[in-house]
Amino acid sequence: MGEATYPRQEVEEAFRHYFMTGPVLEDWIAWSQLFTDDATYNDHYWGTFHGPSEIQRFLEGTMSYASFVYSPLVWYNIDGSQVVYKVINRADNPAPGGAPFECPSLQVIQYAGDGKWASEDDWWTTREMRLLGTDWVAALAQFPDADTMSRADWGGWVDWARPPGGHVAKPSWIGRDIPGIARLADITFGDRHRR
Repeated sequence: MGEATYPRQEVEEAFRHYFMTGPVLEDWIAWSQLFTDDATYNDHYWGTFHGPSEIQRFLEGTMSYASFVYSPLVWYNIDGSQVVYKVINRADNPAPGGAPFECPSLQVIQYAGDGKWASEDDWWTTREMRLLGTDWVAALAQFPDADTMSRADWGGWVDWARPPGGHVAKPSWIGRDIPGIARLADITFGDRHRR
């Protein structure tokens, strides 16, 4: 039996909603509900997570730990029910006028129909991500009063993939007791990859 096909406009609209809900507006609760009950979220470093509950737990844990990072969309490509997209994991420099710290990542998602997604696979370079974090922490030590959740530059790549003017970041984990995920040992759910 072949893979289900969907109109390109449906996949495009579903992807726009997906990206705006998660990476832009940071509502990881609503975003996780955009996955099917049997969905898989595979991160090449952290492991594989199953279904909306584990996906939410993973995303809120990693995103709350690295609250200074946001993800402007650079490009995306739709091929049938698959969307491949690239983001820049960006942290605004605490130093006024300083260049942002950033590293790219690539994502592949599979559309499942009815606005839901069957899977996501993420790839990024561990060394680059660690360097982004250590450089940002060092800059923050020099400018400790900087806004640690600024999202100042969404780039000029994809016009629709940005928050509305005047938007203030309010990720879904704010005000909730979310255990941060800083290292592999912090993950007690999903399938961790062997090292």
